[in-house]
Amino acid sequence: MATRKIDKDRRERTSNAARELLETERLARQAKTARLREQRLAAAPAAKSPPPAARPGRTPKKRKIIDIS
Repeated sequence: MATRKIDKDRRERTSNAARELLETERLARQAKTARLREQRLAAAPAAKSPPPAARPGRTPKKRKIIDIS
């Protein structure tokens, strides 16, 4: 069965509209990603705090010496 020209044109218009919509959504996602990346990078230096002070290490436990005679 041959496809009518009207149906073919309609399908092409629908496909073109869908492609344009997808392209618009993709550009919006990329813009949002770039904006959020800039915010994250701007906040990163302010969020850094000095490293915590080193905790004193434990002294090793002394072993008991048992004299077996």
